[in-house]
Amino acid sequence: MKLNLQGCRAYIARRQIPDYNHFAAELGVEVEVLKLFENGARIGYDAVRDIYNNLGEEVVREIIDFEEETMNGFKSKYVLVGKTLY
Repeated sequence: MKLNLQGCRAYIARRQIPDYNHFAAELGVEVEVLKLFENGARIGYDAVRDIYNNLGEEVVREIIDFEEETMNGFKSKYVLVGKTLY
């Protein structure tokens, strides 16, 4: 999995996020990590889970490129209680 850059740009514009620091904080990662993701570094399952738990499934669908994975396949790796993955 990796960042969907077009989805990220649309999300940032819609939410009027002013800069990288705010976007990184919203995702729950350091700015340096966000820059690695932007440059194509893979995102681990636990990081995507944290984004899912903080921002919700719709945001994850928008900003994450699951590549060969699917949302259902991703969610099956965790236990879903309410709207939280454990």
